[in-house]
Amino acid sequence: MLDVFQRLKVVSLDDVYVHEGVVERWVERIADFVRHDGMMKNPIVVAEAEVDGAARYVVLDGMHRVQSMRALGSPDILIYVSDYWSEEVRLESWDAVLLDPLEVRGALTAAGADAELVTVGSEAEARARVYGRDLAMAISTHDGAVLGLRAEPRTGEPALESIIRALRAVEDGMDAAGVRAVYTPSSRSLEDFHAQPSEALFLRPRFSKQEVLERTLAGKLFPRKSTRFLVPERPLRVDFQLTVLKAALDLPTKNQLLQDHLTWCWENNRVRYYPEPVYVFGD
Repeated sequence: MLDVFQRLKVVSLDDVYVHEGVVERWVERIADFVRHDGMMKNPIVVAEAEVDGAARYVVLDGMHRVQSMRALGSPDILIYVSDYWSEEVRLESWDAVLLDPLEVRGALTAAGADAELVTVGSEAEARARVYGRDLAMAISTHDGAVLGLRAEPRTGEPALESIIRALRAVEDGMDAAGVRAVYTPSSRSLEDFHAQPSEALFLRPRFSKQEVLERTLAGKLFPRKSTRFLVPERPLRVDFQLTVLKAALDLPTKNQLLQDHLTWCWENNRVRYYPEPVYVFGD
């Protein structure tokens, strides 16, 4: 457990890179919570990388917390450094259950002239072709129709960029049309789609750890909810004071204060380990 303490750090927000977009209203809500509580409850989870001989941190979980801390004017942030290349740190994806009616063909053609619509025989086939990069994405409706989108790379463009460009265009079109989406883990999205009132299931692409790291360090963002990182034994409710994070203190001093706080939690029996899965509402 003490290894967790060593992985908790305070670092400059300038050294922290988000890898995907955010929903602005979520940023505002989290900033309000942090301001009201006066503390950063949960650290962001990061992968550590070296850039020009210096440590940089790619956010795996906590994109909205990063942007909320920036909005609050904090120069620094609390992080948890994951063992990124470990097999225990898994990268999965999110699909989206669409709650409002939409014309599927029209929604997908928002990707532009360099994308081709493809009729697919089943949801299982669509997922396999999306994950295999034959299709950029697919949408399934309750009548059994499944329509996919093949994104053609532009001259000199990597295939990955054509997929991301198409995904962003389609989701921007849905946003503009007011289509509400509930993001759900791809591992259970079919079950969620068929078990609740909804209009369609948006099957979205899956990316790799290498792609996330390389693209982020190159200064490029993925669309929102592009990744779902599963990190074992992540620390929650560290409850580190916002006043310390915002204070005009150097990072060694802030990190010593963090370690003092963690030691106090340990010595006063305030640290708990729960091996079973949990549900968190409103976090």
